[in-house]
Amino acid sequence: MMAAMNLPRDVFLGDILVSLIGRRTVLIENYRSILMYTDTTLKIQGKNCRLQICGKHLRIEYYTADEMRVNGVIESIELKS
Repeated sequence: MMAAMNLPRDVFLGDILVSLIGRRTVLIENYRSILMYTDTTLKIQGKNCRLQICGKHLRIEYYTADEMRVNGVIESIELKS
């Protein structure tokens, strides 16, 4: 089915894509919603899991329905079922 629709496997399965750019930027794709946002914690709901980013001076630079870019001092990233 994925091949017939030309969808990447991660998008089809609803996986969150997380890309680190150094220690100060995170690019998040394929998420559903923002659950919590402070300058030290960001919690994001995906289709199959939750993503938690902890750090200092966290700031959402931009977000769309497809992706989000977060800047700050990234201290940890955790996926929870």
